[in-house]
Amino acid sequence: MPGVHDFQILARRDFMVCRKMEEEFPDEYAVTAAAYHIQQAVEKALKGLILLYGETPAFTHSILKLTDQCQKLKMELPEELDDIAEVLTLWECTGRYDPFVSFSEKKYEKAKAVYAVLEGKLSRALGEIQESSETPEEEEPGTNHKM
Repeated sequence: MPGVHDFQILARRDFMVCRKMEEEFPDEYAVTAAAYHIQQAVEKALKGLILLYGETPAFTHSILKLTDQCQKLKMELPEELDDIAEVLTLWECTGRYDPFVSFSEKKYEKAKAVYAVLEGKLSRALGEIQESSETPEEEEPGTNHKM
């Protein structure tokens, strides 16, 4: 299974695809592709956070299931996630195959905002981990130093 950093990289790549596809709006395929990739970015960010909390993420694309897992871990999530979790999952599992799945630009914008919050949490947590591993251990009093 990928590690936290791997999920962060993958999520960022999916988000970059969204940004590229936005240049193509309002082309229908671009909207569908962007919606799929924002779902993927949110999913991977959630999985990275679950790993940070010491758990194995559920093997699912369901944002609802991942959100439930996060809540059981007492993780603080953006309020907007509740509003878009179900539609994000629909975008991933049916949007590519069902021409009647609707894509709301308002929900897409919420999804990008949710991703930004999750990415921020991942970045801060990984930064803190890196800082703590780079901090030299305190020396005991009376230790001789060679200069």
